This record gives sequence, structure tokens and C-alpha cells, in this order.
Amino acid sequence: MNVDSNFKHYLLVEEYLSENTIKAYLSDVKAFLDFVKIKKYDIKSEDTVISYIKNLIKKSYSIESILRKISSISVYYDYLIKEKVIDKNPVLLIDKPKKWFKLPDFLNEDEILKILDTVDKSTPHGFRDYIIINMLYTSGMRISELVNIEVSNCDFRRGIIRIKGKGGKERFVPIHKKLIEELNKYLEIRHNYFVKGRDNGYLFLNKFGNKLSREYCWKIVRKYAEMAGIKKKVSPHVFRHTFATHLLKNGADLRVIQMLLGHSSILTTEIYTQLDDDSLRNSLSIHHPRFKR
Repeated sequence: MNVDSNFKHYLLVEEYLSENTIKAYLSDVKAFLDFVKIKKYDIKSEDTVISYIKNLIKKSYSIESILRKISSISVYYDYLIKEKVIDKNPVLLIDKPKKWFKLPDFLNEDEILKILDTVDKSTPHGFRDYIIINMLYTSGMRISELVNIEVSNCDFRRGIIRIKGKGGKERFVPIHKKLIEELNKYLEIRHNYFVKGRDNGYLFLNKFGNKLSREYCWKIVRKYAEMAGIKKKVSPHVFRHTFATHLLKNGADLRVIQMLLGHSSILTTEIYTQLDDDSLRNSLSIHHPRFKR
């Protein structure tokens, strides 16, 4: 089944999505519409969306892929509402069973401290790496967002960094006071050690004065995690999961976390509400009178 050609224009003009993201959305929606046509389901029903999700799970799609497809389908429904084809978005009516999703890997606070303590901050490269890891954990930004930060995006007086997320959408990420002090120190190191010739403006540079690549940052994260003796599979995205999980565990509102992470859909953020059994039991032990005994 073909997707309405006007939908692509809607994604470009109304949603401000990039070409690659638009291609992914169109592919996701086409697959969903083909499923609806084959099964002869009612596209207006939330049961149709639930059946499609179950079909994806049966096909062993990853949680990330399923959530992305749900997000794409939800945007398509919003488009149909705008075009007055339907009057409600069935994706928003779904009460998703918890067993559909697993909590992403994350680090505990001790593991974070171990990794940060492993970094030798006395060298230019070490101090840069320390700032990178610290920012990943305390901001929750994607690695693609971090490597594209320019010095001009940093407002230390207000304590925020302007970053460009998926689809070119901009958001402001707060940074804490201690990190601002360390960033100011890093800027001196950056100017004296990393900048070679003409300054390209990017915050994080390699020894040749070029912007750091995502792949290099992956290596940085893995190196220090291994040095700290962390057995988990640690990647930059694990720090993003850790940021969100620690916020939620300490009482942050889910909508606030959604804004900080730059999620377009609350469905994506809801994955962090599924704390592990130990966390739930520990919470009960602290707060419930029967469990205290």
C-alpha cells in the first residue's frame, strides 16, 4: 500500500525532519499500512496498532526498532487527523503491557564514579575525555549531539548548552555548576593544545584539531569502562540510559525527562518507568512500614 505523497511534505514542512528520518518514517508507515491491508483491519482502531506491535515482537524486532516504528505510526495518525481523515490517534490510547519492553542497560552511581576516577585528568587528552564522559552522564545527550557541539553553543552564564537533535530540532540542555568550571578549564586546554591553525569551532577536538568522530568517542567510553573493571557492555548510549534512569529513580517527572532527552514521543521515554525488581524492593524497604520490619 502506498503512503499518501502529501505525508512526505507534512514531515518535511510541519515536522522539520531530515531526509534520512523521513525515509525511515515512510518505510515504517508503509510496512504498517501493508499489514493493515493484508489483515483487513480497521486503521482507526487501537487494537490494530496493538496487533501490529505484537507482530513485530513475534518477528524479534528490538525494543528500539519497535519504539521508533510506533513513533512513526503516531506521526502518521497525527497527519490523518490534520487532514480530517480520522478524529483521534489510536496510538495514544494504547495501554502497553510492561512485558513488551525491557529496561535498557544502565550503570549505578558507584560504576559511574569508578569510570570517572579512572580518567587521568592531568593530561590534555585525559581532561578532554573526562569532560566527555561527565557530559554524557549529566546531560543525557546523544553521542551524535555531543560531537556536534560548537563552543558558541555554550552559554556558561546561564548554565546551558544549545544542541541540535534528531531532525534538526534544537533544545537547551542544563549543565551543573561544577561542570561549567571544568568546561572553562577545558576551553583553555582546547585552545592551547588541540586547536591547530584555524579553529573550526567544535568543542571536542582530536590531536589534529579536527572534530571528534562518534566512533572515537565510543572507543573512549569503552576504554575507561574496561579500565574501571566494569563488566557491563558500556557505550555512550548507556550513559544516556543511565541519566534518564537515575533521574526517574530520584523522583523526576517523566515529561521533564522526555524534554531533556529530546524524545518526540512520551512512548519512548516510558521505557524508563520499568525499574528492576531490586530497585522496587529497595524502595519498599525504605518507605513501606511492613517492609521495614
